[in-house]
Order: sequence, then structure tokens, then C-alpha cells
Amino acid sequence: MSKEAKIILFSCFYMIGILTFFSDFILPLSIIIFACLIVFMYREKLSPVFTIILCLIFLIGVINTNANIKYYDDLSAYTNNDVTLTANVLTIPSNSDKNKTKFYAKVSEIQVDNVKHNLDDAKTIVTINDNEQNYKNIKIGDTLQLTGRLTSPEQAKNPSQFDYEKYLQYKNTFSALYVNCPRKYCDKPSEVRCEQNFGVVTLKGDQQVGLRGARRAGCDTRLNEEWKILNHSSNFSGKLLRKLNDKRNYILSIHAKNIKSPMIEILGGIIFGDDAVAPDNDTKKSFINSGIFHILAASGMNVTLIFGIWFFCARNLRINYRLSIITGILLILFYTCMTGFGPPIIRASLMLTLILTGKLIDRKTPTMALLFLVAFLMLLYSPLMIFDVGFQLSFIVTFALILTAPLLVFNFKHKVFNYLFGSCLIPIIAQFFAAPLQMYYFNTFTMYSVFANIAIIPVLSIVSFIGFISSIIAIIPIFANKVCFIADLILNPMLIYIVKTANFFSTLPNAIIYLKKPTIIQILLYFSIIISAVILIRLKLKARRYSISLIILIALLCITFIPIKNNNPEIIFFSVGNADASLIKSSDNKYFIIDSGKLPYKSASSQAKNIIIKYLTDNGIKDIEAYIMTHFDADHAGGTIDLLDNLKIKNIYITGEYEDTNLANDIFQYFKLKNISPVVVSKEEKIYENGKFSITLTKAKGEKINNENQKSIITSIKYADKNLLYMADGDVETYNALPLNIKNDISILKLGHHGAKNTINEEMIKNTQLIIISTGKNVYNHPNEETIKIINDSQKPLLRTDYTNAIKAVLKKDKIIIYAYSPKLKRFVRL
Repeated sequence: MSKEAKIILFSCFYMIGILTFFSDFILPLSIIIFACLIVFMYREKLSPVFTIILCLIFLIGVINTNANIKYYDDLSAYTNNDVTLTANVLTIPSNSDKNKTKFYAKVSEIQVDNVKHNLDDAKTIVTINDNEQNYKNIKIGDTLQLTGRLTSPEQAKNPSQFDYEKYLQYKNTFSALYVNCPRKYCDKPSEVRCEQNFGVVTLKGDQQVGLRGARRAGCDTRLNEEWKILNHSSNFSGKLLRKLNDKRNYILSIHAKNIKSPMIEILGGIIFGDDAVAPDNDTKKSFINSGIFHILAASGMNVTLIFGIWFFCARNLRINYRLSIITGILLILFYTCMTGFGPPIIRASLMLTLILTGKLIDRKTPTMALLFLVAFLMLLYSPLMIFDVGFQLSFIVTFALILTAPLLVFNFKHKVFNYLFGSCLIPIIAQFFAAPLQMYYFNTFTMYSVFANIAIIPVLSIVSFIGFISSIIAIIPIFANKVCFIADLILNPMLIYIVKTANFFSTLPNAIIYLKKPTIIQILLYFSIIISAVILIRLKLKARRYSISLIILIALLCITFIPIKNNNPEIIFFSVGNADASLIKSSDNKYFIIDSGKLPYKSASSQAKNIIIKYLTDNGIKDIEAYIMTHFDADHAGGTIDLLDNLKIKNIYITGEYEDTNLANDIFQYFKLKNISPVVVSKEEKIYENGKFSITLTKAKGEKINNENQKSIITSIKYADKNLLYMADGDVETYNALPLNIKNDISILKLGHHGAKNTINEEMIKNTQLIIISTGKNVYNHPNEETIKIINDSQKPLLRTDYTNAIKAVLKKDKIIIYAYSPKLKRFVRL
């Protein structure tokens, strides 16, 4: 076995050790792996010494991961409290939203209930809601005093939901601090309170005036000190990072004199990484849809381009060969520091530095082995980096380009043709290898990504080099303005070209396609097919065993796409806090949605988008038979517009009674804009029936039905002799007013109004087998103590979405099977 193969195998077993640690079968998998190694040793495929080394490196992968992962820190004990922290800024503050900045911070002191505690091992992610003028002075290395709400990161309580808790855990962070600066209160002499919100003051009674008017009215409009900078970093690393960040911002401010938005944001992303300057949402969207969003984050490609152009220029200027390489290495190291040490940059910089060092000492470096060695070194330092999407994409694409390198060598007489054909094939190969991960993480496939990348790569290489070199020279103040001015004359038209290219491809039909999330097995089969095909081509189609393997792999991949029929009706009660959202699957695989969760807070995405739509997209569900909006409360109809924007919904059912609220007005305005005619439910109506499965909508009527909650749409789902009653925000009076055929023999009662007072009584309990309450943290004391007492006294089973997470009920002809979502296993488990 060659040295290159040994290095690759060595690195792979370390990575397998990391992944084994995160499986639920550490011991069985370890035994299987050791058994396989012993078999290979006895068949003389591996030497005894190398077999022992692989076993040890596998164990090191498991042990090192266990040593690096934590489940809590000193701050964990103080979550869900209003606190004041003294913390040091660890990362460059990012501001994708102009009224918000985020950064990681190491906490040295916490004050809770006027009691101070010193902390040794504590890290949190801080979100400051404030205007840009205030927070722009926060730099990496600064020590801040922060007052806000310390919370536990949100755990994924639903299938397909982003697990923020797990995401932060992989970064050794177990809390989040929210500093809500926009809301400031002050007292007027007349004891009327006023509120400041970015230059607008809202007086009591919703009367809005400007800051000057507020001052004239007697308001003290000075900001409260919810955060302040205590001091700047005094240690070497902090001073260095701050200095680099200041220089980066200074250089971009010089460029900004000559280059306007959105071109300056593009230049900042290309040169210094995605946290340099945040592009606006429209620009971001066009780059995502065209498949060139990766250029807005400094990547390994930038490292290669910068060194390649520098080396080309140095050789043509007849600079000494070794000096060209040494200066190139220094250039790479400086670029890595300026971009914030992202995984793709570190990977490319390490690889290139090792290759160039090998050339300095006249040693040939095998690139594939080097790639795996760099992966091993990075994961040895931080095993959890294996779950970083940037890390995965960077290594997969680099692996692909090294594997297919012989295919990129052409023998045309003119070097220009060789360059053009190679440049065209590189984006195609990158797209083929990156596509499965793109679909797995983002459910998207960009149709024109290859063409867009081919169109911009030649220009991008020039922008990367000129932008970075001019920025280095601009560090010297005396040259800054002149150098940037000359560079910007060249860069500006190129940046305009890149923006117009992104806009062009993003507006083409089906520029971005949303696809079903592939399984891990499908991804592994896909990569096996691609790698086998490349090896087969490199062997000029002469390897019979590779041909047979390729055919078998393709057949297995095709089999995984054969749908497994499931004719059992299913109902998923999503865990959306003190709100409601449910998905129904009929016996003939038609889908219905009842309610859409809460209204999104500020710039955040709605629960409809993050939970319901994500689940539907992951499972390839695009068509919805009906959306039932039980009433217009923000915790039931909050995601309505997002649902209508992203799904094909055949029918929409609404109640006729509603209050004149902003949400109701927005929904009706959307109906008008999109020419949608919803069905107003006023009486009992069977909206769907297929065999033994049916859905009936109704509304309670009577003298005691006199508010919007009681008038919400009630849904009855029947299958064979099973009956599920969905009470929306209805109460006991609502139930009493329902027709007998709707409320007889209830298999599952989805209790109304999140278990509020007077939503259940003894009569309802007697007629019910199982009760489900959709609830979460709230200020209304839902579910009510009296409600819980009635249920507990009856000894009927109760499930709550705040305790069991999302709940799935599978209706079979002879029984109902109940499942609860497990965040650890990332699937529903039977109760």
C-alpha cells in the first residue's frame, strides 16, 4: 500500500471515529469496524502494525470528540433570567440586519437579582437590537457590559426544524443573550409614558411623534444603557484581531468612496469574507438564485486565485523562484487573518502552504493525501467542525477537483483553449459534487449555476487579486486614496458585470428549484456512483469490476426513489409554542393544513416557513388540498401569507367573524392582490371524503356563542370508527353547541385555546379517549390548572406539545398509534 493511500485511510478512520461517537450504536459499530480490520489483516490487505494504528486512530477520534463536546457551561444555570454580563467579544460582529448585530462573547461575570457571580468557562451568543450608528463601534476583543434576557437556545421540537440548540452546542455555546435596545421608556412630568424606537416616539395612546416633538412633550429621549463598551482588548491576540478588523473596515471605507452599493458589498465579500459588509436582501436573493452566492464569502478559490496571479506576476517580473513562493505564503497567511479564519480559507491556506513548503525543499506533495491530512489536522483541533456546512462543501469540491484533475488536462495546441475548456469544466464538476449537500441542507438546486459561474470566474479572478493587492497597499495611509481610486476604476465595471450577471440568471424561469431532501443513503450512493464513473473514465472504460459496480450502484439508487405506499391517514400536531398548526394526510395521500402558527417577530421568519413549509419541502410535498384558518388570531393565522406564498393550495377556508386587526387586514389585502376567493364557513360542511376518510368543518351557533374564539372553525376528521375533533380556540360552550354527529365518540380531542380555563368538563372527558394540548411558554398561564386537574382526575391520557414536542397520530382501521418527535434521533418515536 502506497504512503498516499495510508494517509487517506488514516484520516478516514479518524473521521469515522468522530461520526461513530455521534451515533446511537458506538459499541456495536466499533466492534464491526475492528472485526473488518482484522479480516483485512488476515487476508494480507493490511499489515498488523498498520491495522493497530488504524484501530488506535479510530479510538482517538471517539475519545477526542468526547473530550471536545460539552452539554452545558457555567452560564447554563442562569438561563431564562434577566441578567447583566461582563463579556469579551470573541468574533467579528455581523450585521445582516441593519438594526441588529450578533457576535459570540466570553463571559467573565454575571449579575442576577443584584448578586454577582464570577465565571470561568462561559460563552454566549449576543444579539443587540440597536441602530447601526450605536453598535458599529463594537470590535472584536472589546469588553462589554450587557443587560438583557439570557435564554436557552431553541431545540428542534419538530421534524425538519433547524436545531439551534445543537448548532450552538457544536460551537460550545449553550445560551443566547438578547439585548432589546429599540424599546426605551422614559417618564413625562404628567406621568404619561413614551417609547423610543429608532427616532420615533410613541406616546401613550399610540400617538407617534419625532424625537424633537417628544422632547417638547417632556420626554427624556436619551437611550438607557443596556450595553456599553467598558474597555478595549489589552492582550496581544485581541489587539491583533482588533487591528486587523479596523484595517479591514478602513480599507472598505476608502473603496466605498468610489464604489457604491451593492457593488461595495460584493467587493467586501470577495476580498474579506461574508461578515465584511452585509448585502441587501434583494442582492442576496439574486446571488442565491443564480447559484453564485458562494463568491460573497471568501473561499478556498480566492486563496488559489490570489496566489496564482501573484506567482504569475512574480515570475514575469523575474523575481527569484524561492522568494516568489515565500512571499506568496506570507500573502496567503495575511489573507487568512484578514478574512476571519473560515474553514474553507483555513483548508485552502493549509494545503497550499504545505504544497509550497514542499516545493521549497524540493519534495513532491501528493495532493489527495494532503487534502485528507489537512482535514485530519483541522478535525484534530476541532472534531465538531465536521458538521460545519462550509467545511463539508469545501472538502467535497476540492476532493472532486483533485479526483478529476486528469480529465481537465487537454492537449490543444493553443494554451488559451486548454484554459477555457478547463475553466468550463471546473464549475460543472463542482456543481455535480456539491448538489447533494445543497439539496440536503437547503432543499434547492440552482439550474443555471454552472453557466453563471463560467460567466464570472475570469472576472472574479481579477477582482480577487486587484481588490486584495490594492487593499494591502492601502494599509499605508499615504497611498490609500490614490491606490484605491486607480484600482476601483478597474474593479467597478467588473463588479457591475457580476451583479448584472447574477440578476440575469436569477430572473430566468425555474432559476432555483426546491426539492425533496435526500436521505444519507441516497447521498452516499450518489457519491459512490460519481467517483466510480470518474475512476472508470480515467481507466478508459477498461475496468470490468468498476463497470459492474457502477451498474449495481445506479440500480440501488433508483430503488431508493420508489415510493413506499402508505394509505394510513396521519395527523401531525406541530410544536409551535402557545399556538396551533397541524398537518393532515388523508388515506389517498392528500394534504390539509389547519392553522399556521404565530406571527413572526420583527425580521424573523414565521413558524409556517421554518416548520411547516420546511417539513413539506423535505418530504417533497408541494400541493395542499385545503388550508383551514380557524380564525384570525395571530397564534393561529400568523403564517398564512407565507403558506400561500410558498405552496400550491387548492382551497382556503376561513371564518366570517374577525376583528379589525393588522393581521386580518394584511391577509385580506393579500387575497385581493392574488385574486384569491376563500370559502367562508358558516354551517356544517364536508369538505373532503374518500372511502372511510372524511373531513367536516362546522361552527358553533347559539345564544352563548358570542366571541371570536367560540366562533372559530371546528374540524372533525373521521376514519372508519375513529373521530378526531379539532377545537381551535373553542371552549365548553362551543362544544355544547356542536352537532351530535361531530362530538360523539371522540378518539382524539385537540383541546381548544391551548388548555385555557373552561375548555373542558366532565362530559367532554367521558366522551374522549385521548387529549392533546398545543402550548408552550406564555404569559396567559396556559394550560389552566383547573383544566389539567379535570383531565388528571379522569385518568384519561394527556399529551402536550411543550413536553412531547411534535405529535403524530397514525390512524389504522383497528387502532391509533401515537408518536412523539425525538430531537436526538431526529425522527418520530412510538409512545
